[in-house]
Amino acid sequence: MANMDAAVPLTDVPTEPRAVPPSAAKPDTINARSANYGLFLLILTSACAQLDVAIVPYLAPYIQRDFGITDTSLSLLIGVSFALFYTMVGIPVARFVDRYSRKRILALGMITWTVGAVLCGFAQNFFQLFVARFIVGGGESVSGPTAYSILADLFRRERLPRAIALYHIGQVSGPALAMLLSGFLMALVIGMDPIPLPYGHMAGWHVIFIITGLPGFFIATLMLITMREPARRIIPNQIETPIDRKAGNGPLVWLSDYAVALRYMARHRQVFAPIFLTLLVGALNFGATSWMPIFYARTYGWAPAKLAIYQSVLSLCLVPLGMVIGVLLAERFTRRGREDSPVLVLAIGKALSLFTIFAALMPSPWLALALNGVGLVALGMSGPIQNVQMQTVTPAELRGKITALYLFLLNVVGIALSPIIVALLTDHVFRDPMMVRWSIFCLLAFSSPVSFYFVLRSRKPFLAEVQRLKWLETAAGTASS
Repeated sequence: MANMDAAVPLTDVPTEPRAVPPSAAKPDTINARSANYGLFLLILTSACAQLDVAIVPYLAPYIQRDFGITDTSLSLLIGVSFALFYTMVGIPVARFVDRYSRKRILALGMITWTVGAVLCGFAQNFFQLFVARFIVGGGESVSGPTAYSILADLFRRERLPRAIALYHIGQVSGPALAMLLSGFLMALVIGMDPIPLPYGHMAGWHVIFIITGLPGFFIATLMLITMREPARRIIPNQIETPIDRKAGNGPLVWLSDYAVALRYMARHRQVFAPIFLTLLVGALNFGATSWMPIFYARTYGWAPAKLAIYQSVLSLCLVPLGMVIGVLLAERFTRRGREDSPVLVLAIGKALSLFTIFAALMPSPWLALALNGVGLVALGMSGPIQNVQMQTVTPAELRGKITALYLFLLNVVGIALSPIIVALLTDHVFRDPMMVRWSIFCLLAFSSPVSFYFVLRSRKPFLAEVQRLKWLETAAGTASS
């Protein structure tokens, strides 16, 4: 019998699939109302998480002034402090995502990152703020693996692009709310007299951290009490080595679980390699985004509060527009029988994002803002679809672990390393803070075209894998309902 863990063309698909366990034959379904409510709570969770991340660049000038730190040190606060704990916690915890209640894991993570966000409001020096951001990253490390795993079980494959696009509204609204709230709150409290504390003081930027962090407690409680955990949609025979859900939690069991995931990815490397490389290179764009408030301030003299308001309005309008365009294109391609529709939409979005390479070189802030607006439309088109592509080919039994590895690259390269690249180019290559625009340009000039190339390379293997999975569902009599 052919090895079903190997990526095989349709002509080589075996004619007799392995026996299907009764428990895997047809997963429990969840009604539309419960599915939509679960999606709503996940959107709130995503918005809360992104708010805690996106607020930092807009408070960065005030943090840098109070602590007297360099651009390189500031980049550690923007990225490394968050991504370090995210990485340390996210990989181990992802194993539990594939075994235990995902809503409970997500709620616990939300409470953790909310505590960290509030602690940012009491930090008195670089080290304390670094540790607080460290805690935020640890809590948020569970968000992606749990949310995407839940979504893939709440909605059928053909509805998944729309569901993930709606989920990404939280990832869009979070930064947009961060920009809008930071602009509004900075206008109100950033210039306030410091509040004396027994061990120091609380400045305006401290207060903003606390206000934006508190909603997480309410959302976590709502999730624990009211959200229903969906059954996992397992495709029989998709993986050769079954996951023993009754195994213990020791290091050897943990390594064994991850070994299954890594072996599966290695056997299907034609499918997973271009997907991961697209993310790896594309994540460098985060470095440019994180430095945009500082770029506008240094180059055009725009205060962070002013940019925050403009950027929030653009994000709230253009990213959802891109999502709508992306979903409609994906659904239209699917109706026409194009099973590679996620890749086609992703390629269109990546091609559109090439225009943003030149945003930092524009002679006026309005032209720069216009090109960044094009990038926001492209982000709306490609962001959700990139996750649809990943979740479509990932087995339900391995979804938490593989998604954690996927997000590991996103956070290490995108959030942790890419801001440092911009800072190092500015401090040590151009040696002039006013040259940050060229640092941003160099980063985007590399990442955007190379990421687009890997998307094109992913189309054929993705199409072959979707056809293989559909054959497995049909052969076992368990087509997704």
